[in-house]
Amino acid sequence: MPYKLIPPGKRGPCWYVRGTDSSGEFEYSTQQSVRRLAEKWVEEVLLPRRASRRIPGAGEAVGFATAARLYIAAKLHLSKQDVRKVQAVAAEIGEVDCRTLTHAHLVAAAEQLKPGRLPATKNRYVIGPAAAVLHYAAENKWCDDQRIKKFEVSRKSNRQPATPETMALLVRHLEDPPEDIAPQWKAQGLGDSHLPYKRLLLAILFETGLRLGHALSIEWERIHLAEGRIGVDVPKSDELALVPISPVTVTMLANLPEEEKTGRLFPWLTSSGVYPWLKRAKKRAGVHYTPHLSRHALATAAQDMPDKKAAELGVWKDARSLHRYQHVKPEAIPGRHIGTIFDLADKEPDGPVIAPAGQQDAADNALPRKAS
Repeated sequence: MPYKLIPPGKRGPCWYVRGTDSSGEFEYSTQQSVRRLAEKWVEEVLLPRRASRRIPGAGEAVGFATAARLYIAAKLHLSKQDVRKVQAVAAEIGEVDCRTLTHAHLVAAAEQLKPGRLPATKNRYVIGPAAAVLHYAAENKWCDDQRIKKFEVSRKSNRQPATPETMALLVRHLEDPPEDIAPQWKAQGLGDSHLPYKRLLLAILFETGLRLGHALSIEWERIHLAEGRIGVDVPKSDELALVPISPVTVTMLANLPEEEKTGRLFPWLTSSGVYPWLKRAKKRAGVHYTPHLSRHALATAAQDMPDKKAAELGVWKDARSLHRYQHVKPEAIPGRHIGTIFDLADKEPDGPVIAPAGQQDAADNALPRKAS
């Protein structure tokens, strides 16, 4: 990158740098009155900064970490969690040329970042984010597009759906005892002021199968009590889903204090505000439960529905994603049971049982014959 240092003069006591790079012409004050320090600032600060801002052209060698940074800048819809996943993978792989990056690099990164974890976890935190970066690099012609193979995982989740009995036990043990109540609420004699919202959150999770983050993002202005629906933003599809709710949930919403019916529905902004009290309730109830198990319960209950309708009900972007959440619940075939066999076995025949001709010949041939 050609550049020229201009000594102090009419512009002031500092050295200036003037040059041209792929982003165009530039001229800056180095804020240094000593040439040696001015050169050091240009080489160590200015040039790397301008190089990082530059967008590589088609066919250029681009490191994975650079491609990841540009991918994050281009995909404004990414959640903070998605950004952290991409950044972690980029930090692990580094500036390996996207053109020479192989599946083995990704497997090694997965083993380093998530050692001993399930294949599904490695796919979610490493393989998936890395594949997204490489596809973006291919779109910009920094490398050839390649199909990234994920770790093999079961098509069915090993999680067990939440049951009504589990939810009933949880609801019964939601109220925190006095020793667990925040001091400021205890001083005002309020008790567990969050109890109505705890009950409401569990009701909405089990009834609608929403992800916890989606449920916590519900706002009052998108709650339509008269229609029995709540509006939920779905980041994966950039849509507003109007999810139906039961009359019981409508009543719970209507009975909340009027002065609190503004802004967000729930007092917890993130899952970190929910899990502490949920963990205490699970311990008191002696049950295992996570909010995602309600999603499994909805998918399993909706097996008799068409996939598209069931996916819309649970706000799945792709109906194929629904199948992983559905668990087998076999029903007996009417009239087919082992009792019929035992009934026939215990029944006395009216006369000798004579096999059909073909079967009788086969039976005779199977008998041992006397030597002649």
